[in-house]
Amino acid sequence: MGIAIVGGGIVGSAAAYYLSRAGYQVTLFDEGSGQATKAAAGIICPWFTQRRNKPWYLLVSRGAEFYRQIMADLAADGFDTEGLFQETGALLIRNKKKKLARDLEMAEAKLADSPSIGTVKTLSSEEVKEYFPFIEAPFGATYVSGGGRADGAAIIQSLHQAVLQAGGRIINKRAKLVLNDGQAVKIVWDEENEKIYDKILLSSGAWLASLLEPLGYTVDIKPQKGQLFSIYREDWVGNNWPVVMPDAGIDIIPNVDGQIVIGASHEDDMGFNLDVDEGVLAGLRDEAKAYFPDIDDYETASTRVGTRAFTADYGVLVGQVPHLENVWAVSGLGSSGLTSGPFLGYEWSRLITSGEWLIDSNDFPIEHYIRKN
Repeated sequence: MGIAIVGGGIVGSAAAYYLSRAGYQVTLFDEGSGQATKAAAGIICPWFTQRRNKPWYLLVSRGAEFYRQIMADLAADGFDTEGLFQETGALLIRNKKKKLARDLEMAEAKLADSPSIGTVKTLSSEEVKEYFPFIEAPFGATYVSGGGRADGAAIIQSLHQAVLQAGGRIINKRAKLVLNDGQAVKIVWDEENEKIYDKILLSSGAWLASLLEPLGYTVDIKPQKGQLFSIYREDWVGNNWPVVMPDAGIDIIPNVDGQIVIGASHEDDMGFNLDVDEGVLAGLRDEAKAYFPDIDDYETASTRVGTRAFTADYGVLVGQVPHLENVWAVSGLGSSGLTSGPFLGYEWSRLITSGEWLIDSNDFPIEHYIRKN
């Protein structure tokens, strides 16, 4: 069986990894520019969200659990996973005491289904500094031992290496879809190369609309620009500080390489623009001062820009593309893509290998987002 995956971000790379690992002939098309995963320096700690979308929460909570499996699988295949995902703990900074109590209640209710939550406890503002010396939290914080940090670019690199190691193929060109005969779709990637595949996954993020438009589809997907910056000190190398999640706005993500990443912006009106905007970064820095008062003592060490994909109602687009017998799509993951992406990629691989996956089409009605003109 020949399988093509268009889009080498976290979803497509995970799917390609598990299918090639299972012995399938997999071709991964990864043009790569603007990819959200490569710009992401993400936090894996979805359990305390106030978002009430149950299908979305299923994906992110399962995704957080799945991180332990995918890291174990990569390690079993000979890859060093130490720099990919670290369970460093998370500090949830709260602006009201009652929110700290609510966190404890939520943890108790969710722990049975999400054991990776680990230990949850309330910290005073003084205790917060014992965990992360630069952080100010006047009302204290909730500490979640199972929270972690994930390096999107490093995960993608390892998954791609694993795909190649297992005999898969990666083509770094932009793929185009062409309706071949009836409901079958073939992929064209230059003037001399085209092929019909048995199964196709479109995991191209915000580019899904342009990918399906030539086939006569309208897709409810919009791009969102995200910018991050980092500060660095040599004596921060090797730190094991927890990630920091305030009630709203920016996140603060320390990395073992000595960088502390601040971000990210959520810019809905910039299309696919990937230029660094110093004004936006200055705004992020100002937001961070509320929790990291000394941040202006450090110069910007690096910046990142990526493009997320959102639907109009912020729901996840996942399922078989209407009227196409061999094509599935995953998109609209937004800023939670790094959390749910590996799980979704793995589940699609299960669908191909066993005919079953944990995606209920009633919970994820893809026809709401992809319509034939």
